Amino acid sequence: MKKIRNLTILLLLVSINSTAQDKNDLVLWYDAPAPNWNEALPIGNGRLGAMVFGNPAEENIQLNEETLWSGGPHRNDNPNTREILPEIRQLLFEGNYKEAHNLANTKIISQTSHGMPYETAGNLYLKFDGHENYENYYRELDINRAIQKTSYTGAI
Repeated sequence: MKKIRNLTILLLLVSINSTAQDKNDLVLWYDAPAPNWNEALPIGNGRLGAMVFGNPAEENIQLNEETLWSGGPHRNDNPNTREILPEIRQLLFEGNYKEAHNLANTKIISQTSHGMPYETAGNLYLKFDGHENYENYYRELDINRAIQKTSYTGAI
C-alpha cells in the first residue's frame, strides 16, 4: 500500500512539473534590452506587425503592414500558380506528397527570386525621460498569449 501511495505521489509531481513546463514553452525572454532590430521581438497578426526594441529611456516600435514591400523588379508571387494548382491538389489527394511538393517548388515559388522584402511603415519612438538608469530589466514575448512586455526597476 505504501508503494502505491509513493508511486501516486511521484506521478502527481511529474504531472504537475510537465504542466508547468507546457505553460512556459512558448515564451522568449531576455534580461537585457534589444539594442537593434536584430534582437527585437516581433509582434503582429500576419497582416499588421511590428518589431519592438530599444531600452527603457527610448523604445522603438518599427511598424509593418503586409501591402508595403519594396516592389519590382521581382514579384512575390508566381502568376502561373493557378494553372498548376489542380494537378498539385490531385497529387495530394492521391497521397503523392513528395511529387506534389517537388511540383509546387518548381511551379509555384517565384521564378525570378524568392520575392522582394517587406518595407517598414515607419518607426514609433517612445521616449521616457528619467528612465535612463534602470535595473532588473526583463522583456518577453509570450507566444501563447500573443503579448510582448517589458519590465524594470530603478526609474525615477
